[in-house]
Amino acid sequence: MQNRITKSNIYKFFGSLFLLFLFCCYTASSQNYDKNRAETLYRYQCSKCHRNTGKGIKYVYPPLKNSDYIRKETTVELLRGMIYGRSGVIVVNGESYNGVMTTEIDLALSDNDIALILTYVLNEMNGISKVVEAREVQTAKKAGKLPVKK
Repeated sequence: MQNRITKSNIYKFFGSLFLLFLFCCYTASSQNYDKNRAETLYRYQCSKCHRNTGKGIKYVYPPLKNSDYIRKETTVELLRGMIYGRSGVIVVNGESYNGVMTTEIDLALSDNDIALILTYVLNEMNGISKVVEAREVQTAKKAGKLPVKK
């Protein structure tokens, strides 16, 4: 019996290949998010100021949970704040915060762990389904410290 190459067979082959590619990408992304590890890292790195709940302390430390600031900033900008800290005025949920955020992120953490912390804040505290990638952390590190907002 002879196998013939037909247009239909080619479409089936490439369609199957594409579905396999999508499955592999989805699996790789979802494996990068370990919620328990992310929560542990968040509690150790961020909860001193932003609290375990992510609600912060009004007028002192802005909330990370249900935060319009988190929703509207880019991932790289949020990472830059985490890595290098920030100073100046920011408005979160209509409240002004004017202080200095000296970063508590341990720079000995891997890029994957830093990404995992932000993934936790996005997913668990803001309902944003996104897995932050280590390459985004590297981009943020290259971009450097945020300018002071006045």
